[in-house]
Amino acid sequence: MEYTRNDNRLIVRLEPGEKVVESLKELREREDITDGFLRGIGAVDHAVLGHYDVDAQSYKEETFSGQYEVTSFLGNIGPDKVHTHIQLGTDTFECIGGHCAEATVSGTFEIEILAGEAELTHTYDEQTGLDVFDL
Repeated sequence: MEYTRNDNRLIVRLEPGEKVVESLKELREREDITDGFLRGIGAVDHAVLGHYDVDAQSYKEETFSGQYEVTSFLGNIGPDKVHTHIQLGTDTFECIGGHCAEATVSGTFEIEILAGEAELTHTYDEQTGLDVFDL
């Protein structure tokens, strides 16, 4: 992982074989990011995607392997959580997406993080079964 920081903006480049979410957690600790929103693009060859069922209050996860273009990568970073969603494009130009539990870079992965000064901690919401911002 290589990155540069200019005030509250971080630009990150991940190399082939690096794990995306794991790398973001490492960066969060190194740069003491307690409030951030992110976006990115790239290519991955392995991804674990989740879909949340609100009625059942549980995630269903599925693992995907192949060559995928990352057409959208969005999320947030708090001191207790890195939460990301990803959309992957296939070689037949179809898309799959969902909660990104993990992804492995195949070509490159470029991410912009806009860090703030608030602390985005999460608390359990009984109605949905999700950890939501504690604002």
